[in-house]
Amino acid sequence: MELRHICGDTYAIEGKGAVIGLYRLNEQDIVLMDSGVRRTDREDLDALIADNGFTVKGIFCSHAHYDHSGNTAHLRARWSALTCAQIIEAGIAATPEAYHANYPYTTYAQCREWFSEECFPTDVIIGRNDNHVCFCGADFGIVQLPGHAAGQIGIITPDNVAYLADCLIGPDTLRASKLPTSMCIEDDLKSKEKVRTLGCRAYILAHHDVIEGDIGPTVDANLAFYHRKARELLDCLADGMTADQWRSVLSEAMGFRTHNDFKLGVIRRNFGSFLLYLEDMGRISVHWDNCTKHYYHV
Repeated sequence: MELRHICGDTYAIEGKGAVIGLYRLNEQDIVLMDSGVRRTDREDLDALIADNGFTVKGIFCSHAHYDHSGNTAHLRARWSALTCAQIIEAGIAATPEAYHANYPYTTYAQCREWFSEECFPTDVIIGRNDNHVCFCGADFGIVQLPGHAAGQIGIITPDNVAYLADCLIGPDTLRASKLPTSMCIEDDLKSKEKVRTLGCRAYILAHHDVIEGDIGPTVDANLAFYHRKARELLDCLADGMTADQWRSVLSEAMGFRTHNDFKLGVIRRNFGSFLLYLEDMGRISVHWDNCTKHYYHV
């Protein structure tokens, strides 16, 4: 892991799976914005904290996905750190069974196996309409960014640097992505547009990018990516297909190659979100036959 200075007291920790935001309250005490992946980031994150003589005073959870909240419980216990999350994601992070809300195609037994070590109580809860919070003695702006996850937030440090979690992804990640992760596409698109108006000095994107200055081109690229994926889904639909048939054709077209239960569940969730979006937008119609949905172009 590498510690990258952004400006003022705001830094980015560049890890294997994601970028973690860091704000220095003083020379020693820090607040983290997310905590990375439990299996791949914990050892390196502990080492970075120790090597710099830091004390973790607080941890924001932008949303309860495994690659963002994986070390929060560990750091909370180790440093007696406070945790802060939006009310929806705070509820999801409370128990392994609640994680099912963000991973609906996992079984409850799988949730208990995979997420038990990632659960934590939230000390400071952010309301659905809150736009700021005083956390660990510092004032942070809060940006409500639902879509990718129901209660995802962005955090603006006192240096006017925005940690955007997974609201936007950078160009390299866009090129490598096959199907974006989103719980509600319509909300996700609105949140991306909202970022355009923030006017921050820099933007930390959780998946390997820091954007300084104008965020507009990154917003445009993300919106175009989502619209392109919606067209690709429609191109794979033959009228009358069931969801399973449609997803099978799409998976072949996009080159999905996995037998991992967790990854398969993520693909099903993301595909299902696009189906709901296309139905809400009037791009497809749904007909029931013997308790089975069949999909048609409009």
